[in-house]
Amino acid sequence: MVTSQPIQFGNTPATQLPPVQQRFIFLGLFKKWIWGGVLVAALLQGLFFFTFENVFAIACVLFAWRLADKFVLTAFNLAKYTFSTVILLGFSLTQYVLPLIFTLLEGKPITYNLKFPYSVFIHSLLALLVFITAHYFYKEWREGFAGKLYYKLSGFLNRNYFFTTPPDLQIWIIGFVGLAGMAVTYLTGNHFDGTAEERGTVAKFFQGLVPYAYTPLFLLLKPLFSRRSGPYKRPVLKVLVFAAMLLFVGMGGNSRGLFMTGISAVGISYLIGLLLGKFNHDIFNIKTVLLAGLGLWIITGPLADLGTSMVIVRGQRSHLNSTELVLKTLEVFQNKKAIKQFRAMNTVIEVRDWDETYFDNIFLSRFCNLKYNDASLELAYKLGKPNADMLDYSIDKFWAILPLPVLNFLHIKVDKLTVNASSYGDYLYYRAGGKGGLGGFRTGHFAGTGLATFGWWYLLLLGVGVIPLFLLVDGFVLYYQQGTTMNTCLSLAGLIQMNFFFTLFSVSNFSESAVNIYAFLMRGWIQDALLYWFILFVLRKLRIG
Repeated sequence: MVTSQPIQFGNTPATQLPPVQQRFIFLGLFKKWIWGGVLVAALLQGLFFFTFENVFAIACVLFAWRLADKFVLTAFNLAKYTFSTVILLGFSLTQYVLPLIFTLLEGKPITYNLKFPYSVFIHSLLALLVFITAHYFYKEWREGFAGKLYYKLSGFLNRNYFFTTPPDLQIWIIGFVGLAGMAVTYLTGNHFDGTAEERGTVAKFFQGLVPYAYTPLFLLLKPLFSRRSGPYKRPVLKVLVFAAMLLFVGMGGNSRGLFMTGISAVGISYLIGLLLGKFNHDIFNIKTVLLAGLGLWIITGPLADLGTSMVIVRGQRSHLNSTELVLKTLEVFQNKKAIKQFRAMNTVIEVRDWDETYFDNIFLSRFCNLKYNDASLELAYKLGKPNADMLDYSIDKFWAILPLPVLNFLHIKVDKLTVNASSYGDYLYYRAGGKGGLGGFRTGHFAGTGLATFGWWYLLLLGVGVIPLFLLVDGFVLYYQQGTTMNTCLSLAGLIQMNFFFTLFSVSNFSESAVNIYAFLMRGWIQDALLYWFILFVLRKLRIG
């Protein structure tokens, strides 16, 4: 066992030693592979789909990835500012690299079904420049003026066991607590006919437990959140059984996201572990290639079919209980003809006022769908200028994250039930003249909602708000001296949010508006940290594990 020197918290870290460069061999390989894929895809996209819009989009992708390669994907950023770097990496991949490559694989241009392709890529590129610039100022601020604040935060989290590896038994218990929260939220009552706000405080508490259902999956990636040197036991069979339980809860709740979030969180975390040198970078051997091939087949084959089956039965979920939903989903899953017909219908672009068609693959549609950007910008252009009602809604949405007693104490009048019964995408659609828009929970995008609410000033709101956000998420990163080198330990509290961080500004509820950054600063991060601390506190008091 390798012993670590005492970790010092103060104005500056105990040492400024750089991370060990030998650990970051995979980082160089990853950059080469991504560049290879991007250049080949750019060439083929240009040859097969030669339009001015597509060439412009390709140029934006190349420029964006050059920025990410130079200013984001560095060993020091990954080691010391891990989660803020994950946010930037996720935005760069999901808005540029993955759409370029996977639209090509589906036989489409990257601008497929985009009505305003120039606007989509201009706004995304400006946002990336804002994020990278903000990240630079964040690092300067943290190492200078905010140094005391950060090391007090880090010291507080360290003293409260955020960087203490929980015993396996505790991790399993946390997972089943999360699974119980998932079951209560998605399997009891008609959760899809009302928000958690309408179901009460207890329902919101159980909903907050949902991310912890993925905790046992990270037992496969223990080097990421443990400061003890290996080897580690990986309970693969137990984790697979638990993942199957998540899958059935997802079917019972008719929610693809319940099991997709867990899969993507582990996959992204493994990638980050490779980039950090936590895992063996020699991944090209017979065993790993076979396992990777099997995993790819499962994701693109059975799981994709299962996700499509859930969508097909979605219209019946209001009058079916959880058991019936599972059985109906499995029945549709076996009907491959119906699944093919549904997908074929979905690829036909219809003339309608709200359209999300971009990828054929159901997983990619939830991960890197540029149509959300396009649809929101289209609605913003219909409004023509910043809309006062959009501003009022955004302000109400911001205040609505606070508990009702706090709102009453502050004498702030907000109808939380009404505000939370729709999304930013819904309200933008409604203000732009859409019929029956509210309550559909359309996924908006910060470019369109920002333009419709603040004009181009939304970029300033993004840049200012994201700096303290970076500070808070990197609070879950411990950069410490181990022997004569610096090492990185990630808190499990941050790891379970890995999918959230990676898709923060691409395709998520968070990415709907720049206002969500400030809501996260006021309540989101504090709530997540307190809940993690509370669960561990109870387990320690009960002397479990």
